[in-house]
Amino acid sequence: MPHGPKRTIRLTALLTVLLMAGACDAAKPAPPVTPSTPGPTASAPSPGASPAVGPAPADLRDTDWDDVPVPGDFCGIPGLVPVDHTGHAMATSRTWGPVRVTRTKNIVYGDTDGDRRDEAVVFVGCDDNGATQNADIAVAYAVYAGVGKDLVVLGSMTPRQKSAHSHTALARVEFAPGRIIVHEKWYRADDARCCPSGDATTVWTREGDRLKPGAPRVTS
Repeated sequence: MPHGPKRTIRLTALLTVLLMAGACDAAKPAPPVTPSTPGPTASAPSPGASPAVGPAPADLRDTDWDDVPVPGDFCGIPGLVPVDHTGHAMATSRTWGPVRVTRTKNIVYGDTDGDRRDEAVVFVGCDDNGATQNADIAVAYAVYAGVGKDLVVLGSMTPRQKSAHSHTALARVEFAPGRIIVHEKWYRADDARCCPSGDATTVWTREGDRLKPGAPRVTS
């Protein structure tokens, strides 16, 4: 068996061969993972944005109202309610359950913001579709406006004066700069259901593309 320097040289050579073989057999490191580019995220709608319901003609009197949905909030219905050509739709109210929504064809036009483009006020109501033979269980004036190229819902103007029984009725509206005046008929305790004897007005102020009610004022 070799001794001394020769043995040392042979051992060194053997170790070199083993190290080279190990390096060849070792697994190659995986390439670094490149993070994928995140896609666009949907932005939340602005809390103050009014919902657009379609394109707005230059004059809202040219609107085909049969194709325009109505806001359901006045009747406890979330979102917009599409109605058919007769002005009716079935929906589910969070307050009253199954209801029928009605939109009349009596539409009032007037300019509140001085842009020479009239807004539109549409009477809407909901009932229990004959389940209790009651008349409307909730009513409102839905207000539409042309904002840019869009037809948007500014809001639902509901009765503000409380009645002793039944719900307060809506009588008519007046347009004024920056506001809409709603005339209401409210029930005194001894009024029959057919005939509310009280009168009140509520001024709704336009703030941008929203409507804000003032306190009702009893006039009789």
